[in-house]
Amino acid sequence: MENSSKKLFNHYVLSWYNHDCKPLRKAFQPLRNLYPHSHYLAAMNNPIISRSRYFVTLTCAVAITAISLAVLAGWVLDVAFLKTVLPNFPVMKPNTAIALAIFGVGLFCSANFRSENLFGQAASLCGLAVCLIGAVSLAEYLAGSDLGIDTIIIPASKHTTGQFPGRMSPHAAFNFVLLGLSLAMLNRRSFLQKISEFLVGIVSATTFAAVLGFLYKAEQLYGISSYNSMALHTAGLFLICTLGLFAANTGSRAVRLLTSKSLGGSTARKLLPVVIFIPAVVGWLRVLGQDRGYYNTGLGLAMTIFVCVTLMCVIVLFICSTIHTSDSLRRLAENELAEKEQRYRELFDYGQSMICIHDLEGFLTTVNPAAARSIGYAREEVIGRNIRDFMPEELRPQFPAFLRQIENEGAANGSFAVIAKNGKRIVWQYQSILVSEPGKDPYVLGNAQDITKLVEAKDQLKNLSLTDDLTGLYNRRGFQTLAEQQIKLERHAGTARGLTLLFADLDGLKQINDKYGHEAGSDAIIAFSKILRFALRDSDLVARWGGDEFVILTIGAPGETSEMIMDRIHAKLAEHNSESGAPYDLACSIGITSVPVDGGKSFQSLIDEADEAMYVEKRHRKADRYSITSPPPAARPQTNVRRTIDLTNRGPST
Repeated sequence: MENSSKKLFNHYVLSWYNHDCKPLRKAFQPLRNLYPHSHYLAAMNNPIISRSRYFVTLTCAVAITAISLAVLAGWVLDVAFLKTVLPNFPVMKPNTAIALAIFGVGLFCSANFRSENLFGQAASLCGLAVCLIGAVSLAEYLAGSDLGIDTIIIPASKHTTGQFPGRMSPHAAFNFVLLGLSLAMLNRRSFLQKISEFLVGIVSATTFAAVLGFLYKAEQLYGISSYNSMALHTAGLFLICTLGLFAANTGSRAVRLLTSKSLGGSTARKLLPVVIFIPAVVGWLRVLGQDRGYYNTGLGLAMTIFVCVTLMCVIVLFICSTIHTSDSLRRLAENELAEKEQRYRELFDYGQSMICIHDLEGFLTTVNPAAARSIGYAREEVIGRNIRDFMPEELRPQFPAFLRQIENEGAANGSFAVIAKNGKRIVWQYQSILVSEPGKDPYVLGNAQDITKLVEAKDQLKNLSLTDDLTGLYNRRGFQTLAEQQIKLERHAGTARGLTLLFADLDGLKQINDKYGHEAGSDAIIAFSKILRFALRDSDLVARWGGDEFVILTIGAPGETSEMIMDRIHAKLAEHNSESGAPYDLACSIGITSVPVDGGKSFQSLIDEADEAMYVEKRHRKADRYSITSPPPAARPQTNVRRTIDLTNRGPST
């Protein structure tokens, strides 16, 4: 048994890989058939409507079966109330109750299972049985004979005397023929479902006519005599039968229209009750008044038409007014949406930023012209290809990590290189987010800037001895060259991200040099430069301006402020002080100024502003500064030297 299971498992696994899982899905098809109302979910786009239709069908089936069985119990126990709703009204015949009970069972089976399985076939058989009962009763009327089927369950002695004791009305027999055929064709092909819907419509019309016959005392509409007429609750059950069949028919155009959110569906839901009930109720009131002698036939008919026309006009105009308002709002919203879409389309087509959309595997679905121009391809040559194809060979193994970051975190930013059509290496700085929309597969929206010139400028600086020998950072000349280039890019990129200039001063460097020597001062400068590199991003520019002064140019990032940058620097300083083991603490004062992109200020004026802001920061923090205590001789009192920011003597006394 175990070996057989393993062979079966291996067979299905191989089939899955070789044939797109089709045999595996076929093997599990019986499990899928066990889910009730699964064909509703498959046939309808809206699962809420599908569940509602399933609930309506099931409720109708249970109600039909329960009421018809109660009527049979009334015949067996001779309870008049169960056989007829009101005194002097026609009774429901036993064969009518039996046919309705069979129909209820068939509707229940049709609601819960598909036509391919046993329960679907049971529903079809129930439909054929109901059709046969109705057809035999009609044949008896047409042939003028009695086949004896009307008194099989209940003897003739229990029936009211009449021409055909126990026989259902021809109207009911006709309805059973159509209902049985409709139930038998319900879960078949779409063509048969359309015929089923048509037959249910006929039953609805004949049943509505029978109800009008009860209201207007027109016996010909519901029977041929008081003994062979359709009972009032029979007519009610026929209406429930049609409702259940409409709800169960997944191919019903009428139900699809009535449950849709379209303008036609909304209009149908508002107008149909008006068209059905207003003439019927007004006509019934007219007959009631005429029977009591309030008016003659001519006046009653004229009043009926006048009231119906007036009410219908008022209601139709009101509904049309609401539809007109809704349509005006819809057109206004569509126009606004079209304008926004046009603006976004122009931004997408004519913007200088590179915009692309790709799936979670990296295959491009949309790129804007700027992105295609950047790498020298036409848009048609790029769409459908994977981003990995444009990356250098040595960087392609890193691409899956980018996709995982997007899928897990929902966003990613950084830079990577691509190879243009002419073989040139281009560097993009990107920001990508994961977008999820209902009913659609998630996709990635990416925005990038060409920073190739900036990268080339950085590379050139490395070859021009523009770095500080002690710290490895840019020196004053290197920083000026690179910062001015970055400011030019910011002014001409079309999508300014914001630049911020920071001027930092290493506090207490003179005291360190005086007490521990110039080598210790150099170590402090080197340590502070490393702290700045660790606290800032790779895209930010950091330079040693001279002595204990440093300058920083930060490129704006979403959600990041200058306060956050300062907090990171101070946090790294605190971490260094707790772990370095040096006899002194490092601290700094920082001044900040924003860099305008309109070219209104020179670079030197920006440096002066940041320098002045740094000294303002020093003065504001003067109350929080600590002292360096020089080890005093035993014979004289201790002297404190004030510092700008935390610089605590942690060394031994000498």
